[in-house]
Amino acid sequence: MKIALGYLATFGWVFLMLGLTALLKQRGKGEELGRKIVHISVAFTWIPMCLCFASSWHLVVPPAVMSVLNFISCRTGLFSGMERSDADKRTYGTFYYALSMTLMALGSVLWPRCLPAYGLGLFCMALGDGFAPFFGRIRRGNRPLIAGRTLYGSLGVFVLCLIVALVFRAVFALSLSPWELLLLAAAAALLELVGVRGLDNLCLPLGVFALTALLTR
Repeated sequence: MKIALGYLATFGWVFLMLGLTALLKQRGKGEELGRKIVHISVAFTWIPMCLCFASSWHLVVPPAVMSVLNFISCRTGLFSGMERSDADKRTYGTFYYALSMTLMALGSVLWPRCLPAYGLGLFCMALGDGFAPFFGRIRRGNRPLIAGRTLYGSLGVFVLCLIVALVFRAVFALSLSPWELLLLAAAAALLELVGVRGLDNLCLPLGVFALTALLTR
């Protein structure tokens, strides 16, 4: 029953968010807004998966399924709400997002102590990278960096990832010193900065996951 509830909650939440973004796009409420809603909200599937699946192999199934579906969507526009209308601006970012979840889930199955690191990496990507553009739109004193990234956008990633790390340290009693928390946030900001063409959805969470696993071993 618990396993079935985990699948129902996980897939139900994902497809609810996809439906919402498709509706927003259809009504002209903003394509980027819809994409950000998916980017941020999907991370919260980690909570029912963590509670219902723990470190069992069931943890790998939902993101693996979504990896396949997202790859198809990147090629065909299956989920129109989370794909850009302009084909020239499309990337494999949504596929990389689900792939990173799959790899972190696999790591958490093989090394159960890494389950909090999975959540930390995922939420750093979802919140840090998800909200970075809002900070990047601040003009006064802002500076362009790499591939459309800005100084304030990167600082936003740093601050949000630091908050995520503090929350996870408190909730899961992770053995992270203040300097290690700062290191995690700085690494997340750097990985987001250099991860162009959607690759930040892969390198940011996996980098934070690996670094957290090393620091808390």
